[in-house]
Amino acid sequence: MSHLRWLIVIICCLLFSLLPVAQATEQTITFCVEDTEFPPFNYFQRENGKKGTSTGYDIDLLNRVFSVSDFKHQVIALPWRRCLKDVKEGTIDAAMSASLNPERSRDFLPSAAYYHLTPSYFFLKFSFPDGVRVHNLSDLRQYGTICGIKGFNYQNFGITKNETIYEIRDLAHLPEMLQRGRCQFFLARKETLSGTLAINSEYELSKLLRGIRVPGTQAEPFHMLISHQSKYKHQIKTLFDSKVASLRADGELQRMLEYQLDQLDKIKPSP
Repeated sequence: MSHLRWLIVIICCLLFSLLPVAQATEQTITFCVEDTEFPPFNYFQRENGKKGTSTGYDIDLLNRVFSVSDFKHQVIALPWRRCLKDVKEGTIDAAMSASLNPERSRDFLPSAAYYHLTPSYFFLKFSFPDGVRVHNLSDLRQYGTICGIKGFNYQNFGITKNETIYEIRDLAHLPEMLQRGRCQFFLARKETLSGTLAINSEYELSKLLRGIRVPGTQAEPFHMLISHQSKYKHQIKTLFDSKVASLRADGELQRMLEYQLDQLDKIKPSP
């Protein structure tokens, strides 16, 4: 066999020996989001009135972070409690769009904050035409029952574990609870409620609601919660935090958010 043929054989052997190594470096990591939707951060595309694939700021950001990494990634929508449970146990690598409390800070590895929301309470305008006077959230109880979502963290609203609220599963149904008289107030982040009403075509209902920032609260930071059980936890946090920092410095995070808000605005019917 000529020297040229030997050289070709050697090169081919080297290429085939390297191929499994290259494939092995591309690992798949899984993220979960709230399946009842948290727009504009994660929600389902609508096609002829039917829910399609997940979209939103979270999904856009994950694509920006991991499309240029050694990881493939996938996003699945789950009930929020199930999402957090699976992340804690390590069957899912991380959860998106989570606020922090001491328990979560202990049970998960939080990313840097990548957006902030406004803790607010809402009521029907005609139920309290003169509004309500409160110095803290507990004062609302003198006016009626407070509703919220199962599994959501309201510690940053001023609600402690010892204080009970009427809990339901779906964010989109909170305004309905007011109309049915099951509660007189509900807790929500102001920026996500408007998106929730938009994707559920509750345009008229939004006119009946009044939302007020919870007294004494600050803008609430939201994070990715990474599983302590994930073997990629440090790579995920490093990649995510560094990309978020660079996108924020370039103004790109704000542009990404504005794009999603614009997409939600297009859902509204023409006047």
